[in-house]
Order: sequence, then structure tokens, then C-alpha cells
Amino acid sequence: MDVHADNADQRMTVPPPAPEHDAPAAPAPAAPQAWVTGQVPVMVPPPAEVPPAAQANGGIAFTPMSTKSRRRIKRSVIAVVALAVLAGVGVLSIMFANWTRTPEATVRQYLDYLAAGKASAATAMADPGLANDKRAFLTDDVMAAADARIVIEDIVADTNEDAKTRTVTATMQLDGERFTYNFTVSSAKPTFGVLKNWKLENSLVMPVRIMGEKVSKFSVGEVTTSVPAGEMTIGTEFVFYPGIYTLTPVDLGEYVDADPVTLRVKPETGSSRSGDTAQRVQLKGDYNSKLTDAALSAAVALTNSCATVPGNIDQACPNSVRATNLSVLQVKKVPATMKKRGDDGSFTGEAVFSIQSTSSWDKEPHDVDSTVTATVMLDENGAIKTDASGEPQFKVSFGY
Repeated sequence: MDVHADNADQRMTVPPPAPEHDAPAAPAPAAPQAWVTGQVPVMVPPPAEVPPAAQANGGIAFTPMSTKSRRRIKRSVIAVVALAVLAGVGVLSIMFANWTRTPEATVRQYLDYLAAGKASAATAMADPGLANDKRAFLTDDVMAAADARIVIEDIVADTNEDAKTRTVTATMQLDGERFTYNFTVSSAKPTFGVLKNWKLENSLVMPVRIMGEKVSKFSVGEVTTSVPAGEMTIGTEFVFYPGIYTLTPVDLGEYVDADPVTLRVKPETGSSRSGDTAQRVQLKGDYNSKLTDAALSAAVALTNSCATVPGNIDQACPNSVRATNLSVLQVKKVPATMKKRGDDGSFTGEAVFSIQSTSSWDKEPHDVDSTVTATVMLDENGAIKTDASGEPQFKVSFGY
């Protein structure tokens, strides 16, 4: 028997030691197995430890996200949220802006300008489409000089909210007097394609026909204009915004007096007057006492001339003193005063001549009473003609 074989059998039959009963022994890590391939042993590495999270996901492991990636994603989320907020704010802003951009708001803005005396701003919103010489009084200076301007009470639009053209009725006051006016407002091209716009189709200007009598120039505040000489009787048409204005005659000269005229411009309900239906105002001047005195001087001068030879043969002298066979010719009484004869610049006075003829049938001295008339002369513009010294010129004659 082989001794070594017996020993090997004994080693194989030795039982393992009994396990301890106090605590189970921790399993020893599996030793790496060695496989022999030819003469070179190959070591197989132990299996990697699987994390608990991987075990929960069926053994699939995820690579943790880097701090840089987390920051990038956070910034992207914030940007998206910010854009959403801005978009919401933009929509709300457009909705609010359109809520305030209404036909009523357009009319109110226009009337606010007029109530504040901002004529140029009002004209920019609704131009009346008139020549410059007709709109001389649509200025801030004129409205600043107004004695009263409008006060807005109420503004109401029609109920046709989907219509492109709307009617807006405004109720206003002028010096305590209430009136209404209808505006036509139409839809205009939106700003940026989203902001609504409305356009006024009619302006709140009223025509006024101004006539003059001995007055051609007048002013309202710092603005001065004139009525052409050929239109003094029929008048010239101007336009005004609502208000109460004082029209002051200017450049009258020293022989004409004229009082200011108060003009009340109040639109009629829902309409615009023009042409023959326009309000009419007359600026009336009167010849003053200086012209009366000048007429008296002219009458006295002719009276004295008619009492001398050869002045007495002037066609302006009385017939009775124009004879050439007078032995006596003198003035017994010159005109002492002159009276107006109408408004055409004519004045009359009384003179007395004393005459005596050499004729056999009229040898007794006697008095001749005669009325002298002095009428002021006017140029083509209706202004008083004056001589080189600035004195007014008259046509003087005696009645027959």
C-alpha cells in the first residue's frame, strides 16, 4: 500500500469544523479563480459591487450629472419662464392699451386740447382743411386770449361696437350754456398691427362772417387780420374754435372810433354752419369829434372863399353869391357847428351871406341863408384821404 495514498485519503475524509452558533461568519470574498491555459494562468477579476440605486433599477447604473450641466439646465428653465411671463405681460399690456384707445377716448383727447387752449394740437388731430388766410384764429395765442373756453361734461359713443365708423356725442358747456355736438370717428390703421387707432372725421370749428363799417382791421389777442375793402359789406368768413372772444378794431386812425365786439362761438347740435348760415358779426366804427371839427374847418374855409372875388364864382358856392354884379358881398355868419348827416361822413352847417346887387331890380342889401355840406373823401380801401399835412380831405358845397 502506498503510504502517500493513505495519507491523501485521510485528508479528504477529515470533516470541516463545526460553525459557531453565536453569529454567522461574514462570507469571505470569493477568491479569484485561476484558469490554466497552456502554461499561463489567467486571473479572472472579482465582480464589481453594484450600488443600491442600480439594484433598485434592475441593475442599470446612471452616471451622476455634473454641476455645470445642472446650472445650464437651470438657466434654460429660467429663460423659458421669463419669456412666458414677458409674453403674458405683453398681451395684457396690449389688451389694456386697446381698452383705453376707444372712440370716446379720441374725442376726449381732442376736447381736452380745446378746453386747455391748445389749438395747434387740436388742429393736428382734426384739420379743418381750410386755406391759411381763413384759419388765422386757430392758434394757441387766440385761445389763450379767449374770455371763456369749453368745459367737458360727458362723452358717449353709439352702441355699434363692431362698426368701423362710430358716432360720438359730446356734451359741453360754454360760459354756463350747455350744448352737444356729434363727432364722426373712423377706425384707422393699427400701430404695430395690434394697437387700435381712431381718426376724427370732423373738427369742431365754426365759421363766422365778419363785416366792417369804417373798420377793416381787427385783432383777437396777438393775432391781427383784416377784411378786404371789397368785402366790407358782405363780410369775410373766418373760423374759430368754441369760445368767447373779443374782437378789437385796430389801425382806425385819429378820426374813427370803434368799440370791441364780443363773439360767442358755440356749435349747433350735431351740425356745422357755413356759407350763408354762418354767424355774422359787424365791426362798426363812427367818425369822432375830430373829424367833425375838420369838417367845420373845411366848411368855414369855403364860406369865406365864397364871400370873396373871384372865389364866389366857384360852383360850390350858393347861386346868389355867384353873380358878377354884386356891390356888396360879405359873410354875415360862418358855420359855428357841424352836424352829422347819416354815417357816410357827411356833415352840415349853416352860413349867412350879405349881398347887394347893382341891378336895378335888386339894389337893396339882403341876407342869404345857405346850408353847407362837407363830406369826407375816402380812398379805394375805405380809408379817409388826407392831404400832405395829414388833414382829412372833404368835398364841400352849398345847397341850392
